[in-house]
Amino acid sequence: MACDCNVVFGNTGTPDCVSIGSVTYRLIGVPTYDSTGVRNFIDTTTTLDSAYFSALINQSDSSKRWYPLPVMKNVEDLRGEDLTESFNDGSTAFIQEGSRTFTGIAIKNPSPVLLGKMKSWRCSQISVFVIDTDGNILGNGATADKLYPFELDSETWSPKYMKTTDTTVAKIQLDYTYAKSENDEDIRMIAADETSIDVKTLEGLQDVTCVISSITTTSFTATLTGSYGTAVAKNKIKGLVLADFDLNELTPTPGAIVITSVTESADGVYDFVTPTATSADVDTLDLVKVGFEMAQATITIP
Repeated sequence: MACDCNVVFGNTGTPDCVSIGSVTYRLIGVPTYDSTGVRNFIDTTTTLDSAYFSALINQSDSSKRWYPLPVMKNVEDLRGEDLTESFNDGSTAFIQEGSRTFTGIAIKNPSPVLLGKMKSWRCSQISVFVIDTDGNILGNGATADKLYPFELDSETWSPKYMKTTDTTVAKIQLDYTYAKSENDEDIRMIAADETSIDVKTLEGLQDVTCVISSITTTSFTATLTGSYGTAVAKNKIKGLVLADFDLNELTPTPGAIVITSVTESADGVYDFVTPTATSADVDTLDLVKVGFEMAQATITIP
């Protein structure tokens, strides 16, 4: 923090109760800037309810989306020693604050697949909100009515996979350093009782892959799998219903198609019955269920 020559001392009186965050429970990854170049933040004047947070996690623009990470354990979030210069007479001069570093481990579903998704963040400008064990949201509150996620030095973002041993479980260790611009005096929080949901329970989107087969003028089959599973078979996306899908004609006449029926004939395998289509028509299938993201599937009528 730079010195302000117009201020002698900051006043030190405090109220009877102050808001202080607790131990880190989990992190919410957020791109520092959205696709328009504007920094992402929480508008603290809005209603912080389930719909608000659901919209952030299910945001169609990935540059504005929230990406909750698993619950963290053994967290250390520490400010290093200040950098100073010493002189021959024994005096010292302050140069700058030490860096604040983070380390923690995730033990819930610590898949190498998740590791790969976390590693990919390093290619972007990363920020994080901290959710503590009491359900408070911690961020940078230096600007009135806004809580920004803490900006990180993305080059220091370092997830590591730690395999199971005879005495330990598998885990993902995460290490990073906060950006130099993040000052401890700017830390603020949205208290747990200022939101109408328990933000500790927020979960990120699951990626879904769709393979279309058995296309006729009145039907087709969609097989939906996720990112996880074995080298032989990916996990099946089960239990979906008609309302979870959206079917549209792309060409030659764009418009919505009302699906007649959807039946899950096997785990993750969905048989669609549709109104009669014309040969060479091109339709698109979207998965609209909250909590999932699937690339639009194209269906060309034979």
